[in-house]
Amino acid sequence: MKKIFFAAVILAAAYTASAQEVVTYKNSSEVDYTAQVPTTIRENFQASYPTATTVTWMPMTNDWWYATYKTDNNRIVRVYYNTQPWYMMRGESFKASLPVLNTFVPDVVITNAINTYGNNLYSITRRLSNGADEVYHVTVIKNGVSEVTLMNAQGVVYTDMNKGEVTKTALQ
Repeated sequence: MKKIFFAAVILAAAYTASAQEVVTYKNSSEVDYTAQVPTTIRENFQASYPTATTVTWMPMTNDWWYATYKTDNNRIVRVYYNTQPWYMMRGESFKASLPVLNTFVPDVVITNAINTYGNNLYSITRRLSNGADEVYHVTVIKNGVSEVTLMNAQGVVYTDMNKGEVTKTALQ
């Protein structure tokens, strides 16, 4: 009787272990990772940032998660959390406000860039130009690869970095 019971337990354990599914992450903003974020990290974030509304969670590596949300003054904020037990017990995190502004950039340009590129926006820098139109370098990071585009103060995006040919207009 003990052998049958022991065999049944072994079979149940083997079945359970084989039914485990390996989680793979896709680099797509359409996927909702909120359910996969460790509970400790989610609770710590909600306690630290109770006014954050539209929060997007993304995995960085096996050890890091980050939450992205917009503030009231139209800035993108990312809060990074490490999943190692030492950091999770202490509730440690750090945050970065985006976009990085390397020079003075008017609020209209920042708003147009955020509306155009969303969470992919990284930095904005004013470019010296010969013409009357102010031009800004906008760095966008998509799937770990940075791309630089040009944008004027009205939110018009250029294709050719040298000629400044207009391809499309921004949302505003």
